[in-house]
Amino acid sequence: MRLVNWSKREIRMKKNTFIICLTALILSIGNGVLGQELAHSKIDSINSSYDEQNPVLSPDGNKLYFTRSGHPENVGGVVDKGDIWFSDKMADGSWSTPKHAGRKINHSSLNGVIGFSSSSNSMYLLNYLEFEPGSPNGIIRSGIAKSNWNGAEWEQPVKLNVTFFSNKSEYMSGYVTPDETVMILSIQSYLTFGNEDLYVSFRQENGSWSQPKNIGNVVNTGSQEWSPYLASDKKTLYFSSNGHEGFGSRDVFVAKRLDESWTNWTRPVNLGPSINTKGVEVGFHIPAAGGDAFFSSTQNSEGFGDIFNAPLDEAEKVLQSIELVSIVVAPIALPEPDKAGPPVVAITMQILDIRTERPLENATAVFSYGVQESVTSLKDISNHEKKFVVSFIENEEITVRIEADGFLVYKEKFIAKATNQGDGGVLSATEGFMMTPKEIGTTFQIENVLFARATADFSDSVAAHDELDKLVRLMNANPSMEIRLDGHTDNSGNSKLNFKLSEDRVMTVKAYLIEKGVADARIEAIGHGGSKPIGSNSIAASRVLNRRVEFVITKN
Repeated sequence: MRLVNWSKREIRMKKNTFIICLTALILSIGNGVLGQELAHSKIDSINSSYDEQNPVLSPDGNKLYFTRSGHPENVGGVVDKGDIWFSDKMADGSWSTPKHAGRKINHSSLNGVIGFSSSSNSMYLLNYLEFEPGSPNGIIRSGIAKSNWNGAEWEQPVKLNVTFFSNKSEYMSGYVTPDETVMILSIQSYLTFGNEDLYVSFRQENGSWSQPKNIGNVVNTGSQEWSPYLASDKKTLYFSSNGHEGFGSRDVFVAKRLDESWTNWTRPVNLGPSINTKGVEVGFHIPAAGGDAFFSSTQNSEGFGDIFNAPLDEAEKVLQSIELVSIVVAPIALPEPDKAGPPVVAITMQILDIRTERPLENATAVFSYGVQESVTSLKDISNHEKKFVVSFIENEEITVRIEADGFLVYKEKFIAKATNQGDGGVLSATEGFMMTPKEIGTTFQIENVLFARATADFSDSVAAHDELDKLVRLMNANPSMEIRLDGHTDNSGNSKLNFKLSEDRVMTVKAYLIEKGVADARIEAIGHGGSKPIGSNSIAASRVLNRRVEFVITKN
């Protein structure tokens, strides 16, 4: 589920039991409620003056794990976004005083349990620590991790390999089915309709997980969808949202999958005023063994989140396999199909070292378009090629700014255009961004800036201008950078004339840069004639390569 940090103020909770009506069938359009009234209560032995959320019962029903934020015993102290705690079920059915789950499965950022294997020997967790040379305490990474029980304790979590995983939100939630084949995630990622959306990922034969797929705009809205729970039929989905019609700021809804596309769902149904209030309800979870449903609520926004349970008898277990046709006055109609929106381009990107064309290990790319902005950090990309996918509306103008230690800042504007049709009708493209090292004295050839024989005219002015515009952007993005332009010719003809020709060529390039707004004082220009060939002058095909201009960084 999504873990939310509500304001930290102490609350005195009075022990009481109150009666609610748990939704057993479906709500009518007028939000009528059918079914029995059931006892619905706070678990006082677990709740405290801190924030308790994300209740998940172990498969054997003996331990209740949850996330507690603001507690001084958390790894990150009172500012920690939430650590995992647990409570044991006592012989009389009550719950013990909670204990911190330890540093092996907790770190100083957001922690939470999102599922167990059916054997109870594996636990799935939010986020993970990655240990690298020079980082003995580990680096917190966004993603999903798995911890195994060794008979005495939970082992150090290991990240799951989720293809093209990306989460642009500081929060995340999810659920992994007990057979460990389906994962539902609440993240802000590719093709998100609003903020956090629900995505589905499937375990592959090699143990990796498929790229998360948005489950569509019947469930997802322009607002936020959180804390998914998929029932044992793998069709009935519970989640919290502030984007569907509800009673408060965040309510619990249920929808049913209609086919294998995972994008075709019944209209989400609010669980009604017996569960939802004007406050925040999240993390609705029905344990595998049935019995009690668990969730957290602020109960009319009077304080922190507390954990509640709602007993389910045999009649109410229909919630796990709810049929969205019933004895209501009229069946709830499915939403009309939305009109097709503008085409979306999914662009596969890499950030490369211009010298080796190998991917960088650490860089941050900021993409700005309209009033929106998205950030990608290569540290969060798990595939070895460091490829990532960003989606834009086709023909939208994008500004990208890339920063990496030891490299000049890269800044460019481009238009999101597709090169081919991807899976599911999504347009796709590929883009590589070349990063220039900051090292003074490093020489770079300006590709495609070639000259007609015996002239200072570009042999292909369009290609030359395109390449020189890249240098202009590089210098604009790095205003303290100064360069030297080195002009070269082949060795055909008179050497003095070649020297003069190389000067003319390098001045042609300098004049273009100045015309584009680069200050004259930042550019030195030198002609070398034919004294520094890079190809054989005896072969016409390689001789053309000697007619070139390079730039050298003289100040950064």
